[in-house]
Amino acid sequence: MPSLTIREYNPETGSLLGNISVLNYGKILAGSTSRIKVIDIAFSEITNVGNVKLGLISSAGLSVNIATPTDIAADGSSSSGYFGIESSSTFDSTKSAAPLSRHFPGLNTTGTAANTNNVSVSNRTSTISDYVYLDLEMSTTMVGAGNGSYKIFFDYN
Repeated sequence: MPSLTIREYNPETGSLLGNISVLNYGKILAGSTSRIKVIDIAFSEITNVGNVKLGLISSAGLSVNIATPTDIAADGSSSSGYFGIESSSTFDSTKSAAPLSRHFPGLNTTGTAANTNNVSVSNRTSTISDYVYLDLEMSTTMVGAGNGSYKIFFDYN
């Protein structure tokens, strides 16, 4: 049975901060964008992993994207939106210098790997995903705490 570990990295230096089970953006001011979170996914108990996708399955009531997301790329990401996601095979500190330009096109309301709102992530090795950069833009009307959820989908052998 496969096992996975989510690892978080310093967004400026790329140094490993540690393994995480919760992605905490901390306090975000209304109308601003969070700091970039950098993670990767390390798989064990398997030989190869592929078809890795991230889905946003809960947004804590925040808007995920506009009614008609724009500029959908081959990985499924959109140029419009409020939940940023980008990836790269090598650590890229320039991605952390400004809000991300690619986003989830919408909420994965089915919770399935086939949902068109998932975003594909490539691999650096046969068992480690590319670096994944995440952020979120807070609406000007959001006040209070909220919890959202991402889901990881993958094939393995």
